[in-house]
Amino acid sequence: MGNEEQQIVSGIADHYTPEELIGKMVVVVSNLEPATIRGVESKGMLLAASRKKELSLIIVDGKKVESGKKVY
Repeated sequence: MGNEEQQIVSGIADHYTPEELIGKMVVVVSNLEPATIRGVESKGMLLAASRKKELSLIIVDGKKVESGKKVY
């Protein structure tokens, strides 16, 4: 997180393509213990909101927020 690369496993493939996320800054919950999901270690969780079958990641403006900053 921040400038450090970490692997996060999530179930967003039905809602976003990899191309839609490249270059985007998302909010990550990183104060969790690592978890193994489908045999792969995940070191965080993407913060998202859902309504019925719609899922939206919390995407922030990278020009206004520095990578790695805490969100309160």
